[in-house]
Amino acid sequence: MSQKPARKESIPHLGPLGQRATLARDLKAFPRMKIGAAARTGWVREIRTALGLSQSQLARRAGVSRATVQQMERAEAQRRITLASLDKLAAAMDCQVALAILPKGGSLEDVRRRQAALKADAILHERTKDNKHPPKPADLERRKQQLITRLLRGSRRRLWR
Repeated sequence: MSQKPARKESIPHLGPLGQRATLARDLKAFPRMKIGAAARTGWVREIRTALGLSQSQLARRAGVSRATVQQMERAEAQRRITLASLDKLAAAMDCQVALAILPKGGSLEDVRRRQAALKADAILHERTKDNKHPPKPADLERRKQQLITRLLRGSRRRLWR
């Protein structure tokens, strides 16, 4: 008797707003830590020593040599380790790798707003660079805010062109 493969549940397309809202919620779940918190030695060495494991013990649990663990720890500290190697060492320590790309300073919406402001500045500069009478700062700011609003409501991809 043959078994049917498990059917994947389909997730309805959320659209750009739903997708951003879901990502924003998920990103908030990541603890806020200082960038490069374990940059000098790497997370593998930090976790290994916190657990009280020697390189030899970790090597035995991971099924590799001590020299390989040493190389992997060095590679991680130099930011050139593979995810497969991280997964292998993490599993040997009864841990898992959590990888995320986090927005700098704020949320994904903040990143979009900063990009819209940059694009609005560039557009306004191009439109007003040859004017004999430059617009008043208040008018320029009002036009910039209107343009930002329009850019944020428009095509997501156009924002980055």
